[in-house]
Amino acid sequence: MGASRRIVATVSATAVKLYSAAFVARWGPMQNPGCTIEDEGLRGVVPGAEDSAARLLVTDDHAHDALAAALPHARAGMIRVFETAERCVELVADQLGWGSDTVTAMVCRDLNAVPRLLIPDDLTLQPVRRLAEDRADGVALADAVAVAVAAAPAIKDPPGVLAQFLRTLPSTFRLLAAVDSGGTVRATSGFGVFGCYATVLFVNTDRDWRGRGIGRAMSAHALIAAQRAGARQASLDASDAGRSVYRRLGFEIAGSVKRFIGPG
Repeated sequence: MGASRRIVATVSATAVKLYSAAFVARWGPMQNPGCTIEDEGLRGVVPGAEDSAARLLVTDDHAHDALAAALPHARAGMIRVFETAERCVELVADQLGWGSDTVTAMVCRDLNAVPRLLIPDDLTLQPVRRLAEDRADGVALADAVAVAVAAAPAIKDPPGVLAQFLRTLPSTFRLLAAVDSGGTVRATSGFGVFGCYATVLFVNTDRDWRGRGIGRAMSAHALIAAQRAGARQASLDASDAGRSVYRRLGFEIAGSVKRFIGPG
């Protein structure tokens, strides 16, 4: 293996470790005491007697046997498997009748390096009123969800279901909206903070407003807000369309991940 290939392998391994650490920060012992697993190649929340939802991350095939022991108890949740763990991908696909999609795991090592981008002058950035205790003058969650559903065909849930899911997220999540002069939501983004790690979600732009860099600017605003809230690094699952956006914001690819999504 040449020097350049060794560098690529080292960067990839480091990125996977960061992605895994961020995953544990979100789903690990602080959030789920007594229900977590930390085995070779396997991290997350295992299904238990009182909670059958799995939140697992598989980074390599060393996790095969421990994963096989956990799967019979899984009734819902999400299991992320790096596609390089081919045996584990096959194991989950064979044992669970869950739907799946493929995303790109990406990480940002330093949120201070995220560029400060401006949204267009004809838009105003406002918070979204997700929880009862949020600012009363914020954008209504239903209005933000309506834009997201119209902008993203991949969202299959009805607006009410998506809104309820967003309400159930921990209080460390915040949603943002870009509103035009008439008060109509044209773009959204959001972030969650878990200790020194952050994630980005809910990035959508009205189709008529695309091509102006709004989605990238909204993602940058979310990341900068997360940094102000104490995060230092970030991880996320990017779609094919999102990869180039996040690379321009300082993210690197950790690998391709198969997400198996259970009912409920």
